[in-house]
Amino acid sequence: MNRRPPVGDAIRLLVERLNHSAAGPIPEGPASARGGRSRSWTAIIAQCAVGLVLYVTVSLTVGLLSGSPVLGAAVSGPMVFGAVVVWRRWTFGAWSSRPVSEQAKGTRFWVFALVGLVLCFLGGQSLAVWLHAVIGSSAFDTAQSAQNAAPVALLLFSLFVAAPAGEEALMRGLVHPLLRRRLPVLVSALVSSVVFAVLHGNLVQVAVALPLGVLLAFVYEHVGRLWPVVALHALFNLASVVVPVPLVEAMATPAVFAAVLLGAAGVLMVLHPARGDDRDGRTSSPR
Repeated sequence: MNRRPPVGDAIRLLVERLNHSAAGPIPEGPASARGGRSRSWTAIIAQCAVGLVLYVTVSLTVGLLSGSPVLGAAVSGPMVFGAVVVWRRWTFGAWSSRPVSEQAKGTRFWVFALVGLVLCFLGGQSLAVWLHAVIGSSAFDTAQSAQNAAPVALLLFSLFVAAPAGEEALMRGLVHPLLRRRLPVLVSALVSSVVFAVLHGNLVQVAVALPLGVLLAFVYEHVGRLWPVVALHALFNLASVVVPVPLVEAMATPAVFAAVLLGAAGVLMVLHPARGDDRDGRTSSPR
């Protein structure tokens, strides 16, 4: 008697077929019977697109229906985080057994990561203030008005929990690892950071998000886990609340923010994974 396969088996078969071409070793967790991981650009772009569409669709739909973009972010963040966690569990066969780099096991690495976070914040924020003064941004003004109109509890949840968890799951938990199947770490970090910045929807916030995205991609590359980059992202958002606005405005000159961003670039050079530390399983000649 023929029996239709369970839904879970059917989904697993679909994933295996999608990942069939040019499958390589599993980067995080032991090799499993779940089918390996595809290095085909078609599969990589398709999986990135699914995550991005899910995030944007949920955020916009909830925001439009409720009249609160902040609520949209508060709902889409946890939803995308859960979806990416399931995807990582399914794809890698483990939550993460990827080894932490030797560099990330030392205190020096985390001191540089925190210094880099501060420099990225001050440089990005001061550049953003300068851009807003020079060219303006109605989209940024609209986003700020929505935040000011949101209930305090909802805004705090969105800033410190939902946005860091959802955005890091999407960008460092999904897009960056997928791009790493074909790209070097620096290129993948830059591309995923540009996507991360563009998701914020206006040039002012792009200036803030771009250096942060590169920093978090490098940290993720060393640790292979989401919670450290989620925590750093939450600290970055906390700084946006507690750092006095006059301090950032005083730094909003080309000479100052350029010097700070150069300092951030120097820290990023220190945090860049060493040549040959290819723990993501990328080979030198992708097929």
